[in-house]
Amino acid sequence: VALKDGLAVNPFFSFESLDLAAYPYTIREPITPCARVLKPWDPEHVAGLLESAGEERLQGKAARMAGAFPSKAPDQILYEEIMTALGYKNNRAPFRYLAEQLPLETLRKASGRNTLKAYALLMGVAGLLPAQTPSRWDAETRAFVRQLWDHWWKHQAAWSARALRRKTWKLSGLRPQNHPQRRLMLAAILFTRADDLTRSLTALNTTSADEWLRQIAAFFQPAADTYWQRRLTFAGKRQSAKIALMGTHRIAAIVSNVCVPFLAALGNRQVMRPAFLRRLPPEENNQIVRQTAHNLLGPDHNPDLYRSGLRQQGLIQIFHDFCLTDRSRCGNCALLKALNRKLDETNER
Repeated sequence: VALKDGLAVNPFFSFESLDLAAYPYTIREPITPCARVLKPWDPEHVAGLLESAGEERLQGKAARMAGAFPSKAPDQILYEEIMTALGYKNNRAPFRYLAEQLPLETLRKASGRNTLKAYALLMGVAGLLPAQTPSRWDAETRAFVRQLWDHWWKHQAAWSARALRRKTWKLSGLRPQNHPQRRLMLAAILFTRADDLTRSLTALNTTSADEWLRQIAAFFQPAADTYWQRRLTFAGKRQSAKIALMGTHRIAAIVSNVCVPFLAALGNRQVMRPAFLRRLPPEENNQIVRQTAHNLLGPDHNPDLYRSGLRQQGLIQIFHDFCLTDRSRCGNCALLKALNRKLDETNER
């Protein structure tokens, strides 16, 4: 039964939110045929394989974004992609739905590019604005929530029909740093900037990858002093030290999965140069990366082989292209056949 069309029209479903690591793909032997073929390869050639697959994945993401330009403004596409990435693996679908229901232009006009007002709108439409302020919350928190309601109540009637329900979100089992209430503050800061984020991104010089990465990181770790830079939860205590609204590994994920493909889709080919892509920082390893590395490199491989953003992208691409869809226990794997052909060609020389 084809489910794609039906799922695509469901506003609370996103194909990107699927946890493919939980998909019941075939369990393989401890040492797979691929791992046996690749075992004698030197690290440089293994790295080349992963980087080639990583480039293909990023090119595909760029093509997908470019395909959306005829129907949506670049600003809106960047907004939707970053919002989706802010949801990490558990809340990607509601974050994307929120970005579609509260478009960027509407958010900016309704808030007057005021960060606090934009945050109140995002929280209200997300259905995450606390309805009450318990007495156990401290005075600063109660005052902050009242401020948010002062802005939200003016818009509540107009948005109530499209607002998400709290149960739409996965809120249990999250690290406090990853809670949507904190992530939405970062979104409010990013998208109420006086200088539009799209314009700021495209204005950066991409000649030096390292300098570009340093400047990009500054966007996602803003210096603005907000309530959430001293808090983990509404009920928690005020922290003495500032807490970043986003960690370095998550920034790395957004850089690789959103910023680079977005700039490439706009026509900046410098960001797709192999030398540039090799400088992409690693994001946090996930189950797909670990499983694919095990399949390709064996149980005793050196993780340093894929401790870069590009090579991690390569492992994810190989997983989607080969490991996920293989039901032959590697017997009919196209990648294995290609590796064997390369091995035969090498032996003939």
